[in-house]
Amino acid sequence: MDLLLYNPRSAWSKRRVPMSLLAIGSVLEGRFDYRILDGNFLSDPVRQVSEVIAAEQPEVLGLTVMPGPQLHEAIPLTRALRETFPHLQIVWGGYFPSNHPDVVLRSGWVDFILRGPSEVSFLELMDALKGDDDPRNIPGLSFLDDDRPVHNPARQPMTHPDDLPPWPYPRVGDLDRYLGRSHLGERTTSMHTSYGCPFHCSFCAVVPIYEGGWLGRSGRLLADDVEHVVRRFGVDAIQFCDNNFFTSFKRVHEFSEEVLRRGLRISWWGEGRPDTLLHYPDEVLSTMRRAGCRMIFLGAESGSDEQLRRMNKGGTQTGETVLLLAERFRRDDIIPEFSFVLGGPAEDVGAEIEREIGFIREVKRRNQDAEIILYIYAPVPTPGSDLFGVASQEGFSFPDRLEDWLRPEWKALDLRRNPHTPWLKPRHVTRIADFESVLNAVYPTVSDIRLRPWKRRVLKALGAWRWAMKVYGLPYEIRLFHRLFRYRQPEQEGF
Repeated sequence: MDLLLYNPRSAWSKRRVPMSLLAIGSVLEGRFDYRILDGNFLSDPVRQVSEVIAAEQPEVLGLTVMPGPQLHEAIPLTRALRETFPHLQIVWGGYFPSNHPDVVLRSGWVDFILRGPSEVSFLELMDALKGDDDPRNIPGLSFLDDDRPVHNPARQPMTHPDDLPPWPYPRVGDLDRYLGRSHLGERTTSMHTSYGCPFHCSFCAVVPIYEGGWLGRSGRLLADDVEHVVRRFGVDAIQFCDNNFFTSFKRVHEFSEEVLRRGLRISWWGEGRPDTLLHYPDEVLSTMRRAGCRMIFLGAESGSDEQLRRMNKGGTQTGETVLLLAERFRRDDIIPEFSFVLGGPAEDVGAEIEREIGFIREVKRRNQDAEIILYIYAPVPTPGSDLFGVASQEGFSFPDRLEDWLRPEWKALDLRRNPHTPWLKPRHVTRIADFESVLNAVYPTVSDIRLRPWKRRVLKALGAWRWAMKVYGLPYEIRLFHRLFRYRQPEQEGF
């Protein structure tokens, strides 16, 4: 075997197809002998991956590594494989190595990093390694040269998604094991249909990789991809996991019209910006809804215009934008899922948190069906941004050693639950968590489909007085029932 592509575990439930590896595999078909191995179905990855490598002897191992659970498995696994198979060429790709290439390379466990979208670059790297050629001129490649990290410029222009082949779904085995029941449907899958985002938000890990670039698969080809999984695998719901699915309303409109024309019965979800969606024509929103759009994840981030400026949110978004969109989506029967980033650097962090809590309450007043997702600000390496500059001045810095990312405080940063930034005190984290518990009692997420109606009534009864009186502290009774009901928050478990 030429190549083993490995997907470290990302979830204990609601597994997604390994989209990045299917994208890589699409250009390898007919060129190389490769296999995709999904760690979400392994109980002992170090032993089991080692057994596959020993038996099939691939020359190259490729891992996709996102911050969070994938990183926490990838580090010890890569370290063990480097010790056991010293001649194996190891390649990392994905958001973590793309944002932190130096610390990955200096570990000594990884030979190459491919930053950003890497289908064509991965193919070129395989050609070079198999042909004993020098791979060092490949766009987007990072490597060590005499202990000095070298980062080749990104591919310019980016490869257009329309020029890439369809995903080779048979490579992941029985697709049924990925098609779970969700709020959207009985057989839900995931797709990624575009690269990047045209904005430069200073808290977003996408920005250093794409630097404002965006390219999307055309509406017609996207409809072809959707029709394939609907007809062949019985898919009835799709999560579009693009960084910004709704950048082009013409693309979305064409896709929606194609879904209706072909008679595809699906429900779907995607991510977008409030100011983009607020300016969508009524005809496009109506067509989207008839074509199955049920919920849209939106980066509200803050109700403060000053905080949005500090975040370099760009565009035309204001707090009023979010409130108007909440009302518009209520009329259009589309559920808005607003994310907020709390706990960023500020002169008075506590006061900022209280203002955001008040704004979120106003969003819920305007549209009770609006979903609210709360994150705590965690710095990302975006040199030149106000937020990262302030974080650096406050004494924040990333670990110098890859294995340090396994420490509890850096795991917390990865998950954006408690990043231990210098200005964020325990009382601030507690205040956010307490408010979140009450919010999730009064307004349980629709995405937790296991939550029976009677359980929702219990939670609402527990939280109603607290919400009415604005009393959020020490919500032990709510947390007890969340634990008893195994309540699933979408930011932790997905749909």
